[in-house]
Amino acid sequence: MSIDDGRHMGHLDEGHTHGPTDSQYFGIFWVLFAITALEVSTYFWEDWFGEGAGVRRFGVAVLLILMTVKFVMIAGYFMHLRFDAALLRRTFIFGLVVALAVYTVALTVMNIWTDNGNPWFDDPPPAVTTTTVPEGP
Repeated sequence: MSIDDGRHMGHLDEGHTHGPTDSQYFGIFWVLFAITALEVSTYFWEDWFGEGAGVRRFGVAVLLILMTVKFVMIAGYFMHLRFDAALLRRTFIFGLVVALAVYTVALTVMNIWTDNGNPWFDDPPPAVTTTTVPEGP
């Protein structure tokens, strides 16, 4: 009498790997390294290309694109989402979309997308003096 260990189904004999090879990990490392170096370089763009709203807006757009590329690479390879079942990928993506939607709604409710016209928004709090502190009873 033999013990059924699943080999007759071919499952244990497949020899499939779950995830990237060592050389792929090193390739991913160098791509992420280069993207991070480019992200850090955006700090100096105003010094190199001149100050202005156009440079800042372009820098923010580049940072958002690079952030997305890094997120997809890290989630796909290091979290093994690229190699998992489609149901797990869809569950992760659904949760991500819901989280982004909730975050967007919260920022919209807080009126973060527009200038609300508050002239004292960036001002430091007033100094505490005898004229600003109410007298005791």
